[in-house]
Amino acid sequence: MFRFGPRKQVFIDWELVEPGYGVAWTGDTPGAWEVPTGVTLATHLPDVGTEPIVQADRPWESWLNVYSSIFEDEGRYRLYYECHYDDGSAHVDFGAMLAHTESTDGVNWTKPTVGTVEFQGSKDNNLVFGLDLSLGRGAHGATVFKDPSAPPDQRYKLVHMGRENGVDGVYGAVSPDGLSWTALQEPVVPGYFSDTQTVARFDEDLGRYVGYFRGWTLHERGKAHGRRTISRGESDRFDFWEDPVQIVAPDRHDTPDTDIYTNGYAPWPDADAHLMFPAYYGRTTDISEVHMLTSRDSHHWQRPIREPVVPAGPPGSDSEAGYYAGAGLVSMRSGQVSLPVGPEWHTHNESHFPPSGAPRHTGYLTLATWRRDGFGSLEAESQGSFTTVPFTFEGGRLQVNAWTRFGGEFSVELVDASTASMREAGDIVPGKTFADCDAITGDHLETSISWDGDSDLSAWSGKPVRLRVRMRRARLYALQFV
Repeated sequence: MFRFGPRKQVFIDWELVEPGYGVAWTGDTPGAWEVPTGVTLATHLPDVGTEPIVQADRPWESWLNVYSSIFEDEGRYRLYYECHYDDGSAHVDFGAMLAHTESTDGVNWTKPTVGTVEFQGSKDNNLVFGLDLSLGRGAHGATVFKDPSAPPDQRYKLVHMGRENGVDGVYGAVSPDGLSWTALQEPVVPGYFSDTQTVARFDEDLGRYVGYFRGWTLHERGKAHGRRTISRGESDRFDFWEDPVQIVAPDRHDTPDTDIYTNGYAPWPDADAHLMFPAYYGRTTDISEVHMLTSRDSHHWQRPIREPVVPAGPPGSDSEAGYYAGAGLVSMRSGQVSLPVGPEWHTHNESHFPPSGAPRHTGYLTLATWRRDGFGSLEAESQGSFTTVPFTFEGGRLQVNAWTRFGGEFSVELVDASTASMREAGDIVPGKTFADCDAITGDHLETSISWDGDSDLSAWSGKPVRLRVRMRRARLYALQFV
């Protein structure tokens, strides 16, 4: 039986919805049984900002790469981004440096002097990793995360790609404050070619480190260039991981020139779900666009729509070559959640053939912003209804994130699933019927379902129940028992 834990349940698939039967399989006469009608799984696009939250404006920032990581940390937002200094030599990934900026309001960002990395004889900069501090491995594709399981002197961690003695690997570093870093001597994933942004975190549910890496199909360095994919790995310890295993690859519905360039992993905030915002790269068009993948367990992934959620801009825009997403989702405004994204003016391969006299795209980062839990919803454009699968819950109230159009409404009744038979979902709980429900109208990020003014469901905590839901011109984004 499904169990509602303390976190939100969101609609990334039909798992919570009873499929029913159009013709019941028992009984004296044919009849429908708990068939969902008029509801669809909808995917929603973000608002993509046009104002930079960080851009190249320091001597060590000739240009910014699109790789970044963001998280909220004790009342401030911390953003780590990759920058490069152009000294006239050929572009190499291993010259990447990692810089830090922070904000208390998500609007005004400062680049504090950190004083740990020397650039041209001075440590008066906001660089935190790279150059000598990285033992010469650079900081390409770095992601920073805070590890709640670690001792104080290793509370912050980062992963990045690197190379030593001609051998590629994924490397790591640790820090007590996210500013002063100590590089690990040995690679955390030895001999693994992950030449993009690697995203890692400590998963408190699993009690293990989980990472998302670049994978390859049929790839042999210097011999064959297969398709780029996404791989996943786990480890009980941060300083050593086994080779990751492929979890997402271009499928039969993609064009044959498709690569999945980055992964853009982030846990769905406060929900039992996972998200990825990978950049799908078309070799023919030479552009990248951000798509969205969803998962309940972080192993099995679905792409809810084939279209990008952050598409390339029109010709002549600063995003005509597309976008890449960084790592991390943060709430900078009440009722919203944002993801760092970087637009590209030059296409992926254009940098190898720079037009004579053309200015270099110095790059910047902006935000893609959704309504809280607004990545997807269960939607009824007209009349709709469904019944949940049987479940147990902990808590005393049913709270929903829901929205209705003018003339729409949303209502719920409670069913005792312990009395269910092969033909019935169970008995409707007296006083918790549709007729008793105080229908919801309008826009609500958090509101409790009530019946004649009473929202208390504590008597049913831990007992098998179902919900029947009626919707009209409405979206249901999330359910949670609190």
